[in-house]
Amino acid sequence: MPLPGIPGPSLDRIWASLGERERDLFFDHLFGGTSADWLATTLRKHGHDVSATTIRTYRRSLAPEGVRE
Repeated sequence: MPLPGIPGPSLDRIWASLGERERDLFFDHLFGGTSADWLATTLRKHGHDVSATTIRTYRRSLAPEGVRE
């Protein structure tokens, strides 16, 4: 299952590199109440380069679709 909307190259690379269990956890944090700063820092600690701004922009892009409010 791909990420909804248009996640961009950084988030696409991260998603593609994760196993099923990791994707479940990532999805929960990406669309849950986890701050973008915490998520970006945690991902960088595990070798996935992404900025908090990229995460915020992606989340905002989904709001009009009703995926995230």
